[in-house]
Amino acid sequence: MCGRYTLHDTSKSRLNLCSSIVPNFNIYPSTKVLVINDQKQAVFIEWNFTVPGSKTLRIVNARSETINQIKAFQNSRRCVFVANGYFEWKSVNKKKIPYYHTFENSMMYFAGIMNSEGACIVTRPSSSQITEVHSRQPVILNYNTFDDWFQMTHNCENERSRKMKIFKVSI
Repeated sequence: MCGRYTLHDTSKSRLNLCSSIVPNFNIYPSTKVLVINDQKQAVFIEWNFTVPGSKTLRIVNARSETINQIKAFQNSRRCVFVANGYFEWKSVNKKKIPYYHTFENSMMYFAGIMNSEGACIVTRPSSSQITEVHSRQPVILNYNTFDDWFQMTHNCENERSRKMKIFKVSI
């Protein structure tokens, strides 16, 4: 599950992104976030997928295993969240210890779904190196796999996760 992420530097992106992005090291649900929509345009949208017909049910993460079966996501469109990294918390002796996940020399792109009201990050079971911290992680896309995601042919595998750097955050 992804509940916090960062976007502070877009210089490593191959996308034509807004230069007016304010660096943010604590992006959380309900924040207006930068996503790439299925028309490959950079747009800002709220990180909260509003379920059609509900004023109160908002979703921040959706399981890759079930997004095609869940009625709430039936008319959603695919999108890509733009990030530099994300945080997960490991529970140790009733304490939560934050860990920051990032790539050394590239941007991080999360698979997402959106509607006119908001967007949510698509997650999957964590890869082996991440399982120790958390059981789920965002579906990580490579720039070259955006089309597969938009065309619904992406397999939600995370080959790129092996290159991820994970840092324990001091508190």
